Amino acid sequence: MKLPYVIRTVLLLSILFTAITLKAQQNDDLLNVLIKKNIITQQEADSLRADQALKEQLKKDKQNQHGITIGSRALQISGLIQTEYQGFQQTGVNNAFSLHRARLDVKGDIDDNWNYEVYTEFAGTTKLLDAYTTYKIADYLKFTAGQFKVPFSIESLISDSQLEFIDRSQVDNALAGRQTDVIGNQQGRDLGIQVNGSFAKVDDHYLFDYTLGVFNGAGFDVTTDNNSHKDIVGRFTVHPVKNLSVSANFYDGQGNYGTPAKNYLRNRGGFDARYVIGGLSLQAEYDKGTDGIIKRDGWYGQAAYFVIPKKLQLAAKYDTYDPNKVIKTDRTQIYTGGINYFFNSWAKFTVDYLDRHEETATQIKNNILEAQLQLTF
Repeated sequence: MKLPYVIRTVLLLSILFTAITLKAQQNDDLLNVLIKKNIITQQEADSLRADQALKEQLKKDKQNQHGITIGSRALQISGLIQTEYQGFQQTGVNNAFSLHRARLDVKGDIDDNWNYEVYTEFAGTTKLLDAYTTYKIADYLKFTAGQFKVPFSIESLISDSQLEFIDRSQVDNALAGRQTDVIGNQQGRDLGIQVNGSFAKVDDHYLFDYTLGVFNGAGFDVTTDNNSHKDIVGRFTVHPVKNLSVSANFYDGQGNYGTPAKNYLRNRGGFDARYVIGGLSLQAEYDKGTDGIIKRDGWYGQAAYFVIPKKLQLAAKYDTYDPNKVIKTDRTQIYTGGINYFFNSWAKFTVDYLDRHEETATQIKNNILEAQLQLTF
């Protein structure tokens, strides 16, 4: 005769607790005994087995996605690998495979207020990208010291693994301490300190974010500053609705560059916006800069949409940049079309085609086809 409903419920809860703590075979044996004693039905036992199997799989997936965790948040290890192929239309430039990025990220929480991160690049010459610690007093007041990303330009601040395109825009590369900046490719990073935070919370999001930092201005992975001037950077963001950010930022500094190297003015300013709704993401940015007496500016606008949720994403981008406002024939415009295919949450394959146009009398045939396989762990 079957037990009353309340007793059977208690027994079922006990079984669930036992299933978490015992090995799979022990769980199965226990369920079989309970079926024979008519305490639970075969259907109930099968349901418990299915629930446990699902929990175990989700646990494995989470571990694979987020890397290794040792201790209580003290040490988390993750990484990024990007293998790229570039096919050049331009004569005399060789098509080639390259290791775009190979990075190891070590971070963790010292306690509820202190955290740290050490991020290293191994592709090409080994470089220390990030090495900093952050102390949080409250959501509206956090202090960071060390080497980390300069709070300028939304595209520069987005993680390399989260970009919708393989390459960043021209204006970001030129004015945010990246590939074509006058101070060289600093990966958008520098040594310094900053204070930042969020405030005015409405429902489940903050209305405002702010960041103010002081940096050497010499870039990352260096032992000393190359001048006595310290650069000041600020960024302010408004979130009028959830998933919408509108930001303005400035950079007031000096760079040591040129031949021979001297201290020159290196100022920047700009604004940007990003909005995500469902499978659609929209992003735009305008930046201008002054290097010595040369004034530069550029902007881009892009859109990306998941035609198959979490699997297939189509993206398009318009990117224009003028490296010298005095010269009227040096602006470059790039039209980019891209496809992102996500095998799962940590493996992505991207194909981009860049259609380039220069404001010159004779157009250079220099379009580029790029493909990249990305793995994160």
